[in-house]
Amino acid sequence: MDIQITVGQLVNTLLVLAGIGVLVILFKTLMNINSIVGDIGKIIQRNERNVDNILNSVPKILNNTEQITESINEEMQHVSQAVKAIEETVEYTASAAQVVAEDIALPIKDIMAVLGIIKNIFTKEKKKGWLKS
Repeated sequence: MDIQITVGQLVNTLLVLAGIGVLVILFKTLMNINSIVGDIGKIIQRNERNVDNILNSVPKILNNTEQITESINEEMQHVSQAVKAIEETVEYTASAAQVVAEDIALPIKDIMAVLGIIKNIFTKEKKKGWLKS
């Protein structure tokens, strides 16, 4: 009993076996994917309340964010106005200091110089050195 197998039959047999192997692997993969999807569905069902709470709180969070932004914008306007007022006060103070320096300090300096000259005129100068007169 001699059986002859041709190369074509051998290739067909190997391809059929490979196809069966691929189908088995594909079936196992689909079973695993089905199991994973079922687990995900269970997790979502367990956390359905949490997901609903989160989705319901998003509008409140957005509303609070808008209110905070508006408050910050108003406060920044007040701060900007305060900075302008401080700037004006500093400018006024600087100009007042300049007026004081020009109108009061310089004449006092001149008066002190005159008083110094008068003092030097009326006081006797003591001679210094080896010989005293």
